[in-house]
Amino acid sequence: MKAFRNLIPPIAAAAMAVAWFPAASNAVTMSVTYYTIAENDQDASHLAIGNFTNEVKSTLGPDGLPVLNTAMYGCSSGCFTNTPFPADLTAGGEITWWSPSLNNGGSGHTSDVVQTGTGTITLPYSNPDFFPPNGTGPNDASGFQAAVFFTTLTVPSPESISFNVGADDTAFVYLDGVIVCQLGGAHGNTPGVCTSSSLTAGSHTLQLFYVDLDRTAASLTFSITTAGIGGGPPATPVPPPVVLTLAGLGCIALFFRYRGSHSPSRQV
Repeated sequence: MKAFRNLIPPIAAAAMAVAWFPAASNAVTMSVTYYTIAENDQDASHLAIGNFTNEVKSTLGPDGLPVLNTAMYGCSSGCFTNTPFPADLTAGGEITWWSPSLNNGGSGHTSDVVQTGTGTITLPYSNPDFFPPNGTGPNDASGFQAAVFFTTLTVPSPESISFNVGADDTAFVYLDGVIVCQLGGAHGNTPGVCTSSSLTAGSHTLQLFYVDLDRTAASLTFSITTAGIGGGPPATPVPPPVVLTLAGLGCIALFFRYRGSHSPSRQV
């Protein structure tokens, strides 16, 4: 018993130290805000068919939304209707599929965009059926899914970052407000690989804008392929089994220490 009591202080200290500091990880988590776009929205099933890499301008607009690149983006290989361009725009050309307050729903209409929830995802992310509400529904019979993902990346050294992104239909990826990946237009699940310019070491904002505006399918995959990149907002850490075990030993050790200090003395 005396030998065990001599081990109480180091066991307790180790247990408490490990329990309070979760294991280091390079996992990247992203916050996400979900939106549902009405079935009768003026852009629903009205966009150009195909994968367009020039649909939006290189930087986000003043409201933090992608800006339509009307000088470049067009209907080069077939359209659903004679309206190939996104029409849900601000006066400055920002696309409002992700803004209930700025979306006008068309002439004489109120907003066709409704925010339906928020959450957190961990990369790599893959959802082959990204239907409303919040990417969990069975189909798009009651609306189209849109979402904005956001995180702050931690870049350990000056380097470029590579991404894998795939979407049905549209996905735009921005680093520090500058476009990195474009999968514009209405199309089936289309994979893409893109690489940023060289970034300085430190923190950088990452945003992903997603929307589905055509019936029958909706999907999104996204990952960072460059090693050593971390990022938050962090998810609530779940203690691994070793932490729980050491924490339990620490509690037992403290119990015996308390019991020994309050037991009546006896002579041997």
